[in-house]
Amino acid sequence: MFLISTFLLAVALAVGVYGAYMALVRDRDPVALRLRDLRTRALAARPVHEDDRPSFLLQFLAMLGGFLPAGDSKESLQSGLVRAGIRDATASMVFLGAKAACAVLGASGWLTVNFAMARPLGSTLFSGFVAGVVGFYLPTLWLYSKGEARRGQIQRSLPDALDLLVVCVESGLGLNAAVERVGREIALASPALSDELLMVNQEIRTGLARGEALRRLARRTGVEDVYALTAMMIQADRLGTSIAQSLRAHAESMRTKRRQRAEQMARKAGIKLAFPLVFLIFPALLVVILGPAAIQLMEAIAAQNATR
Repeated sequence: MFLISTFLLAVALAVGVYGAYMALVRDRDPVALRLRDLRTRALAARPVHEDDRPSFLLQFLAMLGGFLPAGDSKESLQSGLVRAGIRDATASMVFLGAKAACAVLGASGWLTVNFAMARPLGSTLFSGFVAGVVGFYLPTLWLYSKGEARRGQIQRSLPDALDLLVVCVESGLGLNAAVERVGREIALASPALSDELLMVNQEIRTGLARGEALRRLARRTGVEDVYALTAMMIQADRLGTSIAQSLRAHAESMRTKRRQRAEQMARKAGIKLAFPLVFLIFPALLVVILGPAAIQLMEAIAAQNATR
């Protein structure tokens, strides 16, 4: 069993090293990189048909990997990757392969350590199975944390981007040109939001309707404020109302929401400080304050007992 686990570990490491090498050395040509990027963006911009949906095996593996169908997309794995900022055409297969590799590495590594320490076979196999399950779900946790961090970055930068958008629209730029300009200007403050806005402009240039491009923006980000913004822009475009006035009113409401969100986080600070205060700081203060008195009391009792 020790030899088998060692062999599995060596095979998994060899596969991982080979995959990392191929990922680093392939497509170094700038022309090939540009063509692959354009192909990926074109695939992301086209509408999803029934024939383009992943197979039942991929859907089962995605559900097994910890992705439940989202409310706005049946392609849960692909939507999770897109919301984390990963849009490569082979990202889903690479992600599932990484989950399998982590599971094999975790199980084989844990079995190797336990067999080297000569632990009982039953507990070794059970702990190896648990290590494999934990390794299988580690990429899912990483992807979830990456997606949440990206959503938080977009949500924090959206009011500032909307203010810039209002300035651009009121200065005479069209909405498409304003979106492109804001996407370029906000690249330093929020690369994620800049990438999303530039993708919206590129989708509109390729012939996609503005409303559909905005809906795709909301689905890609998964941010509630973006959903509200896109709904407002689509409604203003349909009714023919002033985009500048609608954006200014929405920008004021978003700034109010951001201020209320900051006040809510500030109110939660006292509750979050309760645990470290009660269980970490107060015991140390009690030891520092009552410690010398307790020592003196013990010395006094010891001296009194000695005199008897």
